[in-house]
Amino acid sequence: MQQLFWGKPVRSYLPYVLGAALGLLVAFILSAILGVGGTAQLLLFGLLPAIGGAACERIVSRN
Repeated sequence: MQQLFWGKPVRSYLPYVLGAALGLLVAFILSAILGVGGTAQLLLFGLLPAIGGAACERIVSRN
């Protein structure tokens, strides 16, 4: 059963998940420092995890 969840297909998503988590952390930090609210906060929490995940996945795939 463990092989089903930790096989190659799941591991291929790991760089994206880590990048998205890093993007979410940056969004939390920026939101706290800048006091962003409303629509800007929604955009911040929507875009940074997606951009962070995509960037991390691209960097890992180049190596």
